[in-house]
Amino acid sequence: MRATPRRPWCHALAVLALSVAGCYGQVSQDLQNGVPDYSDPNPPPPPVQQDGTLPCDLDSVPAGVTLQTIAADFAKQVHPAMVRESSGCISCHATTSGRLFKVSYEGVETFYAARAAGFMNPESGSLLSRLVTPDAAVRMPRGQPSWSAQEIAAVASLTCQLEAVESRQPAARPDEEFPQALLQPYTGPSVATYDNPFIGFDQLKGKVKAVFNDTWVRNGVDRFAQNVGLFGGVDYKDHYVEARAASADFLLGLDDLARDVCLVAATNKTGPFSGLDLAQPLLDIPAPTTKQYEMEGAARTDGTIPAGTQILASNGGRSGSTGWNLYTTGSLTTAQPYPFTASATYRFTVKSKGDLCGPDLPHLQLKVDGVIVKEWDVPNNTAYADFVHSQAVTAGDHVLSVHFTNDYGETGVCDRNLHVDALQVYGPTEASTGTQRADAAKAKVDTLYRRMLYRAATAQERTNGYALVKDLNDFEPNLTKAWSGLCEGLLRAPDFLFTLPPSYEGLSGKERDRLLLVKLAQDLLGRPPTSAEFTALESGQKTWEAMVDTYLESPDFRTYYYHRMRIRTESEGTPDTDEPARLWTHLVAEGKPLTELLTGDYSVDTAFQQVARAPEHGKTGVLTMKGFIKNKPGLPHYNYAARVMTDFMGAMYEVPSEVFDMRGAATAASTVDPTSICFACHQTLTPLAHQRLKWDDEGNYRTTDQDGKPLDDSDRGLVGVYAYKGTGMEAFATQAVKKEAFVRRTLNAQFALFFGREMRHSQDERVIYKRLWDVTQENNGNLKAVLKAVATSPEYQRR
Repeated sequence: MRATPRRPWCHALAVLALSVAGCYGQVSQDLQNGVPDYSDPNPPPPPVQQDGTLPCDLDSVPAGVTLQTIAADFAKQVHPAMVRESSGCISCHATTSGRLFKVSYEGVETFYAARAAGFMNPESGSLLSRLVTPDAAVRMPRGQPSWSAQEIAAVASLTCQLEAVESRQPAARPDEEFPQALLQPYTGPSVATYDNPFIGFDQLKGKVKAVFNDTWVRNGVDRFAQNVGLFGGVDYKDHYVEARAASADFLLGLDDLARDVCLVAATNKTGPFSGLDLAQPLLDIPAPTTKQYEMEGAARTDGTIPAGTQILASNGGRSGSTGWNLYTTGSLTTAQPYPFTASATYRFTVKSKGDLCGPDLPHLQLKVDGVIVKEWDVPNNTAYADFVHSQAVTAGDHVLSVHFTNDYGETGVCDRNLHVDALQVYGPTEASTGTQRADAAKAKVDTLYRRMLYRAATAQERTNGYALVKDLNDFEPNLTKAWSGLCEGLLRAPDFLFTLPPSYEGLSGKERDRLLLVKLAQDLLGRPPTSAEFTALESGQKTWEAMVDTYLESPDFRTYYYHRMRIRTESEGTPDTDEPARLWTHLVAEGKPLTELLTGDYSVDTAFQQVARAPEHGKTGVLTMKGFIKNKPGLPHYNYAARVMTDFMGAMYEVPSEVFDMRGAATAASTVDPTSICFACHQTLTPLAHQRLKWDDEGNYRTTDQDGKPLDDSDRGLVGVYAYKGTGMEAFATQAVKKEAFVRRTLNAQFALFFGREMRHSQDERVIYKRLWDVTQENNGNLKAVLKAVATSPEYQRR
């Protein structure tokens, strides 16, 4: 009698006479009291067959072994090897990779992920078969030392234990249930990214139309269509792939757009400028002030100038105790420009007298910035008199000066001079307006914020906006252009360019809800909310949930959803290539099960109505639509099969250089050879490619090949673990829709409408994924219910 039971694979080895005496009964992994012993550092190798399978003696696995004990043992015995730096798995299979199987830093979670992906079964292509294969091109870890015999034996033992447990307790296939791994709490690193989609091409068009009532058509030319490449849009003529992020080209296009639509709106008083008087002065008239420059304090420019000197004299000298004597042609100029506080009228008073000589009187000039504004002849020669002039001056700093222009003398008889006692500036002379003009301008700034960014401007933003308009008007005195400049700035603002205005984060209550409604409308309708929609939410007439329902029933939703699905299915803008998008849209609009995306036995016409199609299609949904098959060749290149698995099952494929080298000569047989570099991927792709054989590369149905021989469109039993066995695309479709990968991929297409990306389902968003999974099960795959669940989720509302 044996002291310990055999390993799960030991009996098979004995039958095959492949082991030494005593088989593996006494080695380290014997099951003692239902608990394996993994301590032997040098166990014999497991009997993996040439085709990659592992024979298991399922009866030798005790009843005490459960899925939970296997997961715990995997976490302890296998997972450390997977996450180590050298010879580990995580460098290629991290959770951020595009691989079908992802390794996290949590052992139990990684086990369930491997089980769901089919890598913990005793078949070819499993984790074990990859670890022991002699083919270096297929062996894992690729290009690194092999795992130890002890680690490989642990994987073999757990593989057979799992096979035994699943055979005793039949349940849903692991790949058809919500992943057990994702029921574990996420313990990985926090995801700290700015998670707010940039506005897309069609959303930008919708926003410009809503804000400016402008389609940006000029002289019969659609400028949006003309610049679709800059904005990263799709026109199905020259541009078929939508940009995934903002680019420098987008900002170049935005410069052109902003200048044009803002100036047109400001000039015509339309869009955000409706009802605004842009001609109103910006600067207020302050209370008048008086400034007097005393000329006796002047300093000559050809000498030392003391600090604080206010007047500079080109010549002359003090005139007794008061004033300055310009005894030759010259000037008295303010050392610093005088700051005029407003564009208004100011009164200038020059106190002056002259020394008379000759036929002419001394001539006095008053200049502002070197420009003559007034001239006088000075007749008084004994006492100072006031020479007064009122002059309109623009706000800002201006240099003031008085000039003596006609020096004259007769030797021994007389000398004509000009004496200036003071220069006084008084004003503005108009009545003070206080702050009413500035307040009115700041109110316009606030109005533009509300109409363009859908929120009130802060006090600082009103001040800054007012200052910008003033500065622009000073640079080029044109109030229309100045206000247009502020509009341009707002059109480039983050609150305009992100689907959720970033200022949302700093708001609360109704203001926060208002900006979230902006995002919801853009996500579902491709445009901002109308004033009536804002009112409905803010007045309490409709709840958030009711607003979501209203949008999902809107004709705008169907139009925009159809547009998004055309991009999702990579339409070329033809009726044939639009057919898959029409089916997507029909399913959502009618609340039909998402499974009919692949199993629908009907088509959808251009009116989005269900129509019958030829019986040869069967239950194949988009998979046999001409527009989907076109440009996706079948054997031997596998484009069609790879695209089906990527588009609807979420599989990602790497194509190494050696595959490109051999691809031209590849055959179906060579790609299912377990020793082939192609096998890991083509164990799915080759059978699927065969199942499509009755549909040629143009999407036409056929029953014979080019030689007239009947076509075998079954999977042909080429791969034992193929999950979609059967004949024709219907066999594939009806089994594929049961898979968790299909459900997740379809849910992600809805999730992306709101978040601009797929769920981080294996990381920090596994909770919302489970919620959407449950909604799908409870509502028979109704995608509209899924959309509503996302839009009303705390994750979307950032609560």
